Amino acid sequence: MIAILWFGCKPGIPDGIIKPDKMEKILYDMHIVDGYLSSIYVVDSAKKVAAGYYKGIYKKFGTDSVQYNKSLLWYNTNPVALEAMYKNIQKMLAKQKKGTELADLMIRKKQFKTDSLVIAKKFKADSLAIRKKMKPDSLSKVKAVAAIAKKKKQADSLINIKKAGVASAMPAPAVVQ
Repeated sequence: MIAILWFGCKPGIPDGIIKPDKMEKILYDMHIVDGYLSSIYVVDSAKKVAAGYYKGIYKKFGTDSVQYNKSLLWYNTNPVALEAMYKNIQKMLAKQKKGTELADLMIRKKQFKTDSLVIAKKFKADSLAIRKKMKPDSLSKVKAVAAIAKKKKQADSLINIKKAGVASAMPAPAVVQ
């Protein structure tokens, strides 16, 4: 009798509340989406996009907004369980941030290496002939001109990307029959 009362009265997660491991994954995805949405400056656009993302998360985990909100309220009244989940979420977010920074670093290194090789191939033959005729002062001027040319090329490519984005955002002309 005592054993039945002991196990029957033990506080636990009630029925209808999302279990901690699943809730942790849902909260992680929610925070990722919230971070993305905070980068959208037009509030109406963010709201339109948000609904689709949240529905996708609910579908992914086989739940709905009612059960999610009910579970979140329950976890807010049980801070020990919520704190344990957020420690794990914080670790997952830190791991993802570290991976993203590593990927960005690799892209930057590859881009720099590619740019350096292109510049070296372009100016190798000419610069050897010019260096023999130049004074040490004029060599630094050539490097400065090359750096300015590179910046101009980058600016031109950004302008072309923006123009392409505007052109693709414009509606196609209507066909008259």
